Amino acid sequence: MKTILIVYLILINLIGFTAMGIDKRKAIRHKWRIPERTLFLIALAFGSIGVLTGMYVFRHKTKHLSFSIGIPAILVAQLLLLAFLYSWNLRRVQSPSQAVEHELALIEELDEPTIQSFISYENLTNSHLATGTIDQKATDAVALFFKNFSYDILGETVDGTTATVTVEITNSDMHAVARDLCSAILRQSAAVTVSASTQTTGDYYHLLYDTLASNSYDTIVTTATFHLRKDGKNWIILADSTLEDELVSGFISSMNDPYILPASTVLSIHLDALKALDTEGWKDYLSIDDVFATYNSEYSTQIDDAYSARIAASFDYEILKCHEEGDTATATVRITSVDMPGVLETYKKYLLAYAATTRSIRDNDVQVSNETSRLLLQSLTETTDVCHTDVDMTFHNNGDTWEINFDDSFTNAVMGDLQQAMETFTALNQ
Repeated sequence: MKTILIVYLILINLIGFTAMGIDKRKAIRHKWRIPERTLFLIALAFGSIGVLTGMYVFRHKTKHLSFSIGIPAILVAQLLLLAFLYSWNLRRVQSPSQAVEHELALIEELDEPTIQSFISYENLTNSHLATGTIDQKATDAVALFFKNFSYDILGETVDGTTATVTVEITNSDMHAVARDLCSAILRQSAAVTVSASTQTTGDYYHLLYDTLASNSYDTIVTTATFHLRKDGKNWIILADSTLEDELVSGFISSMNDPYILPASTVLSIHLDALKALDTEGWKDYLSIDDVFATYNSEYSTQIDDAYSARIAASFDYEILKCHEEGDTATATVRITSVDMPGVLETYKKYLLAYAATTRSIRDNDVQVSNETSRLLLQSLTETTDVCHTDVDMTFHNNGDTWEINFDDSFTNAVMGDLQQAMETFTALNQ
């Protein structure tokens, strides 16, 4: 039986890994895709390691919140379930309640070796399929997760070879834990300068630890229903996804709730990621390359750097309103950015002063280009005022999370109404 289980785990995880690779290839070639439901079913069939590995090896669906959150959550639940399965052949109990109590005691009295058995990849499948290192912090995360766990068996019902045991479980408020963890995961995935491909299961445990260690949670009481079947003298727990979720007080269902984070929170996290950008970050994010079309080899890079630095120094935001209705949300955001009208006014003053000199008549085309570019650089450097632009946004919940898309009007506001600025710059240069 043990050999069959090991072979099955290897095969199902290889299937999950291969499926992610095939789906990635189909996505690149714009062909028929493997349904996400199928990938989740493979993960639920204990192929979560393979699916998770495929996500990061092939860099596929790493930015999908349902996968970056759902697959690790499934893995955590399956680790608990496998711990239950591992102990089945050791059980010699005479009542359903004793069988349930035997399993719950493992959680209530967690020690380090038991935790390691929950999260050790070697106990699941070949170690070469693991993503990330499961270290001491991961062990500490599981210990904190069940820190407040306790249980009370309310009663049992036996009907021949089947039985039902009802248990009252006390644990931390797992909905609040899931909400904070989803925020942490989203902050990491929304960070513009961090590649999602670097995220591993080990990183997930680190985020879980940081979330639990930095917050205090009330305890709540929930109910779990165990269904058992008698096998000879032993009562066997019939574990399923519902029981797994009940054991962790609804943590899994909360993690997979697409509305667990309000639209305003998701929007704030994405805007905070932009606010954290430095000069080079903005330059890369906006693909700034001779943004004012000076075509001047001496000054164009300096102008781009000065412009990016002004955006980095001035960018801020305020969500004036955000309203959710079903799967649609509308928001008005006040964007603070570089004051391009002020820059233009300064630039105009310098251009007129230059045009009034005899030098402007004597200079050749290269000299004129250098001087006008230098004046533009000087204008960007000297003007430190900011401007405020209100941008209306509409976004949707795609069934996994709120999907934020920044359109041209948002980008234009961030860049200080650059569209109008470019038209003015062109007229001034002419």
